[in-house]
Amino acid sequence: MKTNVKNRFWLPGLIAALLLALLLAACGDSTATPASATTAAATTSAATTAASNTAAATTAAATTVAATTAAATTAPATTAAATTAAGTTAVATTAATTTGAATTAAAAGSTAPTTYPLTITDDAKRSVKFDKAPAKIVSLAPSNTELAYALGLGDKIVGIDDNSNFPVEVSKKEKVGGFSSTNLEKIVSLSPDVVLAAGITSKTVISSLESRKLTVIVLNPSNLAGISANLRLLAKVTNVPEKAEAAVKEFEAKLAEVSAKVKTASVKPRVFYELDPTLFTVGPGSFIDEIITRAGGQNIVTDASNPYPQLNQEAVISKDPQVILVGDDTGGTDSPAIITARAGWNVISAVKTKRVYAVTADLVNRPGPRAALGVEAVAKLLYPDLFK
Repeated sequence: MKTNVKNRFWLPGLIAALLLALLLAACGDSTATPASATTAAATTSAATTAASNTAAATTAAATTVAATTAAATTAPATTAAATTAAGTTAVATTAATTTGAATTAAAAGSTAPTTYPLTITDDAKRSVKFDKAPAKIVSLAPSNTELAYALGLGDKIVGIDDNSNFPVEVSKKEKVGGFSSTNLEKIVSLSPDVVLAAGITSKTVISSLESRKLTVIVLNPSNLAGISANLRLLAKVTNVPEKAEAAVKEFEAKLAEVSAKVKTASVKPRVFYELDPTLFTVGPGSFIDEIITRAGGQNIVTDASNPYPQLNQEAVISKDPQVILVGDDTGGTDSPAIITARAGWNVISAVKTKRVYAVTADLVNRPGPRAALGVEAVAKLLYPDLFK
């Protein structure tokens, strides 16, 4: 499953989705229609991851645009990755009304069966009510598809976006279009009980679905903690809370395992993460920046006002990264070979020591449950001796 920060949430169609998702997160509007500054992956973002829903994404730039995270994706994603609806998942606390309806939040550690009617608050701060557990699900982002499968809900998924590619079983599901080409009629024909939107899903699409009497929730984790929260929230909605705790335990155990190894390192290498050939990268507040930090790296971008800034060659050279990472690119527009051959880049430490690496964008750019593996993948490149 190849998703490169290029449809981006995120360049090939998948990268486009990821960056869009991530840049949307940068704007703090998880459902706004992104205005791309340049084409990039990630989807299917990550991104997103990271996507990205991380999700798939094309290189989207601009301080007002979000690839996916880590939505995420095969071109990245998803993504995400990384997309946002104001921080980690916002969920309401359980409160029964006189009619028996409940306002519920996915409480950490709770495995109690869901009581319906149920009202939740999604990542876009929208209040959504469920009279019963959804039996049919449509996912509009790779990160959401992976969340659902992590909870054992694969048999309930009747439709997926074009960039969803994991696990392999999704290839048998009905496709409902990409981030910029959602097929509303197809979705309606599938009669879903809930549609899982992402940060890169436009408000227009959401309102159009709701006008057709479909229930929509937005899942848009802006960080790793948000992924755990989304697992619990979706599990609450679908009445599989015990599945959430198992998935969250596995996710957080992997993060803890990586942290335990990299904390022994005395020096953190300087890292440049290239989203696309026009030198869009990640800064503080982005999903991928957190992945770099959790993997024991030091992002060379520390003072950007935009979580997804664009650098020039002089800036990259002057910051002298010791490691350069790039989302794998099946389109052939960006790769370690292309990066190391750039004029003037031979003075950069990462180039001189041959530490320019491709990373699997689906893991790093897509804000889904495999993001923990993305952290591990980055850590292995930064500290190969610690992971022998």
